Amino acid sequence: MQKPRRWRWLQLNLLPLVGACASTPAPAPSSAAADPAPASSTSAAAPTAAAPATAESAAAPAAAAAPAEPATTAAAPTAVATTPAPLPQGTRVLQVGDSFAAALGIELGKLLKQSGLRTSLETKTPSYIGDWAFGPVLRKAIADYNPDLVLITLGANEVEIPVPAQRVGPVQRLIKSLGDRPCVWILPPLWKQDTGVMQVIKDNAKPCQVLDSTALVPSLPRGPDHIHPSSEGRSIWATAVFEWLKQARDPAGPRPWSLRGGPT
Repeated sequence: MQKPRRWRWLQLNLLPLVGACASTPAPAPSSAAADPAPASSTSAAAPTAAAPATAESAAAPAAAAAPAEPATTAAAPTAVATTPAPLPQGTRVLQVGDSFAAALGIELGKLLKQSGLRTSLETKTPSYIGDWAFGPVLRKAIADYNPDLVLITLGANEVEIPVPAQRVGPVQRLIKSLGDRPCVWILPPLWKQDTGVMQVIKDNAKPCQVLDSTALVPSLPRGPDHIHPSSEGRSIWATAVFEWLKQARDPAGPRPWSLRGGPT
């Protein structure tokens, strides 16, 4: 009878304690579960450390873009492309007109000759548009020289004409006497406001080109009379006209002195 009681006592007192111990979770797993947290923060920090590398990579393309600057230098071919073609050597240029034609013609003639051209200068002082339109001088010069290009400088003695429209007929007649030759009417550089004859020339000189010298050389040095250009002024004016002629000539035209927008 004692054994069953002792066994019963063991069942009631000791076995529950053993079961409780067996069901209590081991503390090790909880500390093992805490370990991954630092691992997580370390792996989260890794991208932060990689950030400088990303910044350097972004800087690298920026540095690589720097060579695009030479593209600005690519504008150089444009300048080359606009360089005028050499003037047609051996061609003849005839200059006619009043005292302003004489002031321009000598210096301009030098520049044209240096480029291999032949030049002729016919002037009359004083003279007016009508003198050249109705007189024999221009027709004789055209017949004698057979020029490839005619440069006319007239109008300075008519800046004060009361009725500028009176010059419409003479301007048209003068242009007609040139035939179909390329021509440029070089207006004198004004020293005072005209009454309208310059506009009459512009409106009636077609198909010749009209070059406005007042706009071309606005601050032209003048001589003692404050009208005609000084020696320095003549050189400045001639150089400006020479450069204009080089730009205005159309080397692809059917004639040696075809002009852009002028007679062909």
